Amino acid sequence: MEQIYTIPVNEAFEAGMEDPSLGCPFCRLREGLCRDEVDRVLGAAMMEPDTRQETNAHGFCASHMAQLMAAGKRLPLALILESHLAQVDNAAKKPGVLPGAAGADTAKKWTAVAKDCYICSRVDFHFQHMLETAALLWESDTAFHEKCLSQPYFCLPHFAQFLQAAKERMKGKDFGAFYKQIYEKEAAFLEKLGGDVSWFVKKFDYRYADEPWNDAKDAVERAAVFLNGSDGTT
Repeated sequence: MEQIYTIPVNEAFEAGMEDPSLGCPFCRLREGLCRDEVDRVLGAAMMEPDTRQETNAHGFCASHMAQLMAAGKRLPLALILESHLAQVDNAAKKPGVLPGAAGADTAKKWTAVAKDCYICSRVDFHFQHMLETAALLWESDTAFHEKCLSQPYFCLPHFAQFLQAAKERMKGKDFGAFYKQIYEKEAAFLEKLGGDVSWFVKKFDYRYADEPWNDAKDAVERAAVFLNGSDGTT
């Protein structure tokens, strides 16, 4: 299955080699998946019975609802929400059930719906295979080593997920060699980022007022992206 993800994974890593300002390659892969799913949901898939059944049952998280709204296709979204709202309402209706029991059941069902998201589930599925593909490419293609080690950084959540995917498919010795190389790269970035944040703090001390900012002006923003991913939905 990983073969179908080889091209987008390679393209994302090659782009990061050419332009370090692009940041974490996994963030861009995940963002692309989200955009594709938003377009799909509001496109022809909206009228597919299987898709509609799933969107009715699962709904959308706040982040993906905002992306659906921002797409500007209000009528398709309204049709989806119309049937989703009807299903949410019907889930709470149980004729003959005592109010106390019905209320507890409604709370359970609506809590589950509020935490669910159709787009998240699909993005998570494809993204996991992309992580596994990156680990597979490291094993099978030595040229991918350079692509990996030439990335500006991996955000913290995706770095952890990449390590986990690699751990699950590599032998102990191979994983050890992989971890040593990839961690050295990540550690160097983290040390530099930490230094930039510290310098940002010092610049608010009058004793350092006349010193140059160096790379610290946007250190807080860069730290936030590193710790949470570029869109905070990792």
